[in-house]
Amino acid sequence: MREYQQKTRPGAELQPTRQAHKSRRAGLMGALVALTLLALNACGGRATPASDLRIELRAADTIHTGAATLTIHVTNAAGQPMEDAAVTVEGNMTHAGMAPVLATGQGGADGLYSVPFDWTMAGDWVVTVKVTLPDGRQAQADFPVGVTEP
Repeated sequence: MREYQQKTRPGAELQPTRQAHKSRRAGLMGALVALTLLALNACGGRATPASDLRIELRAADTIHTGAATLTIHVTNAAGQPMEDAAVTVEGNMTHAGMAPVLATGQGGADGLYSVPFDWTMAGDWVVTVKVTLPDGRQAQADFPVGVTEP
């Protein structure tokens, strides 16, 4: 519904008020946000969480800055190794301002995935491991890691 105001000069056309412009703009913005969310939901895929997966991060007892290799062990609830999964790792420092370190796992024999990883700075990290099985099921686990200088 439009709101109108009359101009002060005689014979002038009626014009929408500022409030009407704001209301229309808010409606358009709401519609745009709704369409954006709908599009993102449609493009996002329909991954099914795999609550029966167990993800284990294996690393040296003492982790130092620099190049390293992480081992990710993926099994089902019965302890059977899960092979042929896509494994990605994202490392983030617990303080703001650092770019995440991203890496991809290789292998998969016996549920073991080798991930080359570069610890860029000493401090507290959170390593997020994401596993996607060939059937589309996904699982994710976060691991706190302390990194020191060599």
